[in-house]
Amino acid sequence: MKSTAPGFLVAMPALQDPNFTETVVLMLEHTDQGAVGLVINRPFHGSDSAIFEGLGVELHVPTLGEVRTGGPVRAQAGCIIHPPEWTFDDTQHITERLCVSTSREALDALAAAGDCPFRLLLGYAGWGAHQLEEEIQQGTWLHVPLSEDVLFQTEPDRVYDTVLALVGISRTDLVSGPLAIH
Repeated sequence: MKSTAPGFLVAMPALQDPNFTETVVLMLEHTDQGAVGLVINRPFHGSDSAIFEGLGVELHVPTLGEVRTGGPVRAQAGCIIHPPEWTFDDTQHITERLCVSTSREALDALAAAGDCPFRLLLGYAGWGAHQLEEEIQQGTWLHVPLSEDVLFQTEPDRVYDTVLALVGISRTDLVSGPLAIH
């Protein structure tokens, strides 16, 4: 088994699950036991400030922070992706330039800072043992090497195309369903 973490998974047209249509997933962990990732290009349909206010988090305005929908599992839980200049007790270093934290301490500090780019992702994507490998074999996901710049410098509606471009393809190159050769 080849791990997809850290890296991106790009949903292919064959993936019919509405939770993942045209998504890009930042893979955090991928082992024989399963896989976990965060959808990075689904805007949160609501007010970012209302989320922070509802959590009682003091948000520096303007902020480089943003709320997005991270996946269909445990949508009430959040993961924060941020650069390594900020480290907390629960921080997991994904790469030299990318970290993930889940603590309230991290959220409070990053929201108050104002000058640190971060993404609060509500929910996550998860796969059971060997489930992701089967889905990749079926052609529903494309693995793409990670580019940290995409996470903080690309608007959600441009992430899908930007990540595909990392491997030299565009959405017009993608096909839906099996190819028929005559």
